[in-house]
Amino acid sequence: MAMRLGSIKKYLRHQSIMQRKGTFANAFASALAPFDEFSPKAVADALRDLGQDPEVDLLCAYCGQPAATWDHVFNRVIGGEFSGHGHRVRNLVPSCRTCNERKGQKSWRDWLRVLAPPDEEARVANFERFLSKTNAAPFTFDDMKHQAYDELARYLEIRAEVFRLMKEADDLAAIIRSRASAPKQTG
Repeated sequence: MAMRLGSIKKYLRHQSIMQRKGTFANAFASALAPFDEFSPKAVADALRDLGQDPEVDLLCAYCGQPAATWDHVFNRVIGGEFSGHGHRVRNLVPSCRTCNERKGQKSWRDWLRVLAPPDEEARVANFERFLSKTNAAPFTFDDMKHQAYDELARYLEIRAEVFRLMKEADDLAAIIRSRASAPKQTG
């Protein structure tokens, strides 16, 4: 995609630390998320179940365009909280950037309905085969509370404090900008 003159607009506006709160919420969720160790065989098997050849360039599991990233089939964060799903081989699919960004909080099935690719039925079958072989249930907040209650409580306190400090920093930045841009008084 070519860059156009108007693309500068997003930089020529007020920037806020709190605008990035989602990034930090994702970081906190990612730290809690379970993960699989890398296994070339497990990844290759999963890709074959998605109908892809692991020996060639990967395609987006949603639209079939060249893949540029990996998408979490089940989001790690829902409503600002850890969903219980993590960085598991059978929760990651090759994706183009457009699908990864636009899918958002939609389920994989809903996103395929929105896209309506001509081979939608085959893609649904691929996802169902891919997901049917997962061996990991979501690790829920209740699981964490039962297994590490005190640590989870402290973790959530730290997260709340980080968000409070981000808000305080935003408030201070507004004061600093205001004072720095005020006309200088001559004595």
